[in-house]
Amino acid sequence: MKARIYSIGFIIVFMGLLLAPLRTLALDPYEIGDSFYGRSRLIALFSNLRLLIGDRVFPKTLVGDNGWLIYTAEGDIEDYQRIDLFTEKELSAFRTNLDALSEDYAGRGITLLLVIPPNKNTIYPERVPEQIPVYGTISKLDQVVGALRASGKTRMIDLRSPLLAAKEERQIYYATDTHWNDYGAYIAYSAIMNELHKTHPNLAARPASDFEPVVREPDTLDLAAIMGTTLLPESRIQFAPMFDLNSAYKTINLGGRKLMFSYNRSADLPDLVMYHDSFFFNVIPMLGEHFHNSVYVQNFSGGGLWNFSWVDERKPDVVIIEFAERYLDSLLTFIVRNQ
Repeated sequence: MKARIYSIGFIIVFMGLLLAPLRTLALDPYEIGDSFYGRSRLIALFSNLRLLIGDRVFPKTLVGDNGWLIYTAEGDIEDYQRIDLFTEKELSAFRTNLDALSEDYAGRGITLLLVIPPNKNTIYPERVPEQIPVYGTISKLDQVVGALRASGKTRMIDLRSPLLAAKEERQIYYATDTHWNDYGAYIAYSAIMNELHKTHPNLAARPASDFEPVVREPDTLDLAAIMGTTLLPESRIQFAPMFDLNSAYKTINLGGRKLMFSYNRSADLPDLVMYHDSFFFNVIPMLGEHFHNSVYVQNFSGGGLWNFSWVDERKPDVVIIEFAERYLDSLLTFIVRNQ
């Protein structure tokens, strides 16, 4: 039955390509400009055909078993291979600057917490094709965690252990996306709240039973979209709260980046400033219920927004800095530039 479906799909894609202008077929569809009429259709036809005949190497993506997609851009595959590590000078800069920032904020009554979501390849190394070798014994994330723990001045959450434990029970990252689903997001939320509870006793994570996992209609997620294929739809898993929400949110779109604010009328809750990347879009609604006034600055925002001036202006009780594992180089740049 599956072979018959593949055969029909192959014929449909092949006929679609025959209908495309011959001069277009001589081009690389991925390189055609956005203004080209029918560009997305042509890319989908081309990518679908490649996928159906067994091609596994696509722009920024490798195809693993059972439609599991592996991200290869932004240093993600180098992180998996454990190459291009930080120098001792860079590790010293991590430790010196983050420790200095932690001490400065502590003197002002502010708790600083560093959170680093692991790459999907770090949590699911067994899904990476065996043809991709691992060269080193430690990763950049290992280096940073080791350097910061050696000094013990910067509070940091290493999410690898709880995520590795959670994946034994269910899938926590999407097969066709670089990000975790809401099961993974809940692990991060819970770990953050447990750590903050040590200094802010009124903060405590809600149990997972307070959320209902909702399976959305299948859609083309980020890695499948990068490939251009329409043959790998996947359902998003989102946690719907089973309690009354007390926080209101406002989002400002800034040239592809987002600046978010939340407000909870409970004045006894702490205030928050958080710097984050796309991993935390599904964590923010969980966190926002626990803070009075919050601002969430997406990493790499322009216009003078991506700096620590928010901390000076808002005078929060908690500052969270979150960078995904593949952006550790940018974390170092951000910290050093703003010190």
